[in-house]
Amino acid sequence: MVLPSGKTVLATGVFDLLHIGHLRFLEESKRKGGPRSRLVVVVARDKTVLRRKGRGPVVPEDQRRELVAALRVVDRAILGREEIDLLGILREVKPDIVCVGYDQDEISAAVTRVIRKEGLPIRVVRIRRFGPIGFDSSTKLKNRVAKALSVA
Repeated sequence: MVLPSGKTVLATGVFDLLHIGHLRFLEESKRKGGPRSRLVVVVARDKTVLRRKGRGPVVPEDQRRELVAALRVVDRAILGREEIDLLGILREVKPDIVCVGYDQDEISAAVTRVIRKEGLPIRVVRIRRFGPIGFDSSTKLKNRVAKALSVA
């Protein structure tokens, strides 16, 4: 007997200074696909981060992708496109579900627009915030390191 394959879940992010919030986001994303699901993660390009946030990431894109790929919960990690191409990524990955973080309103709206326009059978799911205790954001981690260095 052949078991049906699980759903493909797509998650995206910068994943700069990988922390526990990232891990929890990815674990919860994969759970949304149910048993035997497959998690594909798109890691934002350095240029995309600079354009969206006004500053580049601390860790270069190839290293961020490799770190994300090494996580047990991740089945495949790829770099995003040089120019943002949501439809291209959706066509390449063919997800059943796209998971977005609690703070990704802009991305959620953009993905939802593309899915509706193209009539794709993809569900968008928002993943709740994990925290507030500890290092659940790269910004908190960067601020903590900066503060520790200024005291030293």
